[in-house]
Amino acid sequence: MDIPTSSLYNQHIQKKRNSRFGFALLFIASVGLNIFLLFFDKESNVAVASLPQDTEAVSKISVEPSEVLSEKKPQSANGVKPASFIAPSDQVLEGQATHTLKFKIKNSLNYTVCAIIARENGCAALSAHIGRLMAWFMDIKKSMRNGDSLDLVYQQVEGPEQFKILKLSYESQLFGKTYEAYYFDEFDHGNGGYFDREGNEIAQRIVETQSPIRHYIEITSLPGDFRKGAGGHSGTDFKAEVGTPIYSGFAGKVIRTNWNVRANGYCVEIDHPKLGIKTLYLHLSRVKVKPGQTIQAGQQIAESGNTGRTFAPHLHYEIQNRKNRETIYNPFTFKHHKSYTRNIPPQHNEAFQKTVNLYNSVAKES
Repeated sequence: MDIPTSSLYNQHIQKKRNSRFGFALLFIASVGLNIFLLFFDKESNVAVASLPQDTEAVSKISVEPSEVLSEKKPQSANGVKPASFIAPSDQVLEGQATHTLKFKIKNSLNYTVCAIIARENGCAALSAHIGRLMAWFMDIKKSMRNGDSLDLVYQQVEGPEQFKILKLSYESQLFGKTYEAYYFDEFDHGNGGYFDREGNEIAQRIVETQSPIRHYIEITSLPGDFRKGAGGHSGTDFKAEVGTPIYSGFAGKVIRTNWNVRANGYCVEIDHPKLGIKTLYLHLSRVKVKPGQTIQAGQQIAESGNTGRTFAPHLHYEIQNRKNRETIYNPFTFKHHKSYTRNIPPQHNEAFQKTVNLYNSVAKES
């Protein structure tokens, strides 16, 4: 096969053939120029170009503002207290360093967080965690405004999440109210959640008879999370211990199991023709059903795991349109899933209020 000369396979610099006369002429000119500079140009007349400051360059960077609408556009992310990585301002909570962060939104959530915390320190992971919590309050792409205030109390943890938010407080200009979330895990087998000041969980949960997983640590990803291409994440990730029972929320028939194991790990796909959907369960440790098997609603089909392309134990649960697999449903807004929110049980109210007061005191002292 002939390769065209413009191909990358044929890129090289062709040397020019210079005559001896040309070389001699160049040498004489060079010597003459040096003599002139040595004896006649003792004071430099060259103007030194002033280099712009870094802040000027940053201010000219075009940032796509699609996530935040401008109502009150601050000149900078004022109110920022980058105390999160300054040791004297760190608090120690239950033997672990606890950090605080206070800032006002500018351009977008990710832009603002990464302007304070370096990318190598995990700003994208922290921004994603904040976004998952805020998603229970509002559509952050439509409802965030420049100048909205956000206060955090958080810890750095091992694992892909990198951060654990203990308290989030978001003051919205659009809605004229402050949204709060406090982490509390002293009940329900240690599987905690985020609650408002009155003890109402901010996240929804699927009723047990329809839930793919009844006991999990937290939701680490929702459909549409910007992680895998323009379309985002295609399912909901439930962080859970390996071996946690996995159930089919609806009656149906198993289509296939354990396909593309390198990426999906052990997995199950179930057809639900009456509902017009298919459900997928990925990264399992054990599969308890076979292709062609009829499944009842609420039947255990597997155990959660950490197989395939994954960074931590979790269940990937996905609801696809039966006719168009590109159409993905959010399980918490899907019409066939019933959902609810938990409340702090009365016997844990005192412990919860102590936790709220502790996190608020850490935020106040920072």
